[in-house]
Amino acid sequence: MSFALLGLLLSLTYGLGGGILLAVILIALFSKWGEKLILVFAKARYVTDDESLINQVKNFCCHLSINEVKVYWSNAFVNNVYYTDSYFGKPALIIGRNIYSQFTRNELNSLIYASLLKIKSKEAKNRTLVSLIFLVLYSPVYLARAFFNSSRTRRNFEIFFYPAFSIKTLMYENEKAVIAFDQEVGKMQGLRKDYIAALFKVSHLPSFNEKTIGALALAELSHTKNSTEEVLGNLLFKTVDIKARMKALSAN
Repeated sequence: MSFALLGLLLSLTYGLGGGILLAVILIALFSKWGEKLILVFAKARYVTDDESLINQVKNFCCHLSINEVKVYWSNAFVNNVYYTDSYFGKPALIIGRNIYSQFTRNELNSLIYASLLKIKSKEAKNRTLVSLIFLVLYSPVYLARAFFNSSRTRRNFEIFFYPAFSIKTLMYENEKAVIAFDQEVGKMQGLRKDYIAALFKVSHLPSFNEKTIGALALAELSHTKNSTEEVLGNLLFKTVDIKARMKALSAN
């Protein structure tokens, strides 16, 4: 019995050590190449066919005193604008093709400007790292949950997401912080009304490829989520109510 107990303790010790080592390796990997992984998940393609868009991003970067930000298209996640960065990489914007073709230029500019503010404040780096960590931790449960049609069975899986719910509530879903950020975007002359319109439109556009791992990676890297009734909508903590955000923006 004592040998069995000793073997169990050794297994737990090595398991804990291996887990810590793996966590360190993953954090180092995501810190170095996090934005590149996001670009792969988004199936992003570098923008070369719209010089005016590239110049507009450069102008915003100059206005905000930040380094160059690369701009990419996404034909996989077409109904949103995403931002990403890593601690040792280069920041990037990912623009969905539908947003580019259906939104006015000022609506698109408001989302670009908001994204650059996230990059300037370093929140894009934090969100990219955390999103990739959540991807590793919760993708097995996410995938398993997607195979069950029974709502009762699916609800039973929610318990595995409580840690993520709690962390995201503390880090990203504070209503005062979200509205304060919106007010900061609204200070940019001429973009307040367009930002309101852009948030409203994005929140009512349908999601695409939302059952894919890529959707889980990109979910927290946008200013508002697309409309959804699928797995991803139940998986992640709900964002601050879009009506509250629009009301606060319209009040000033």
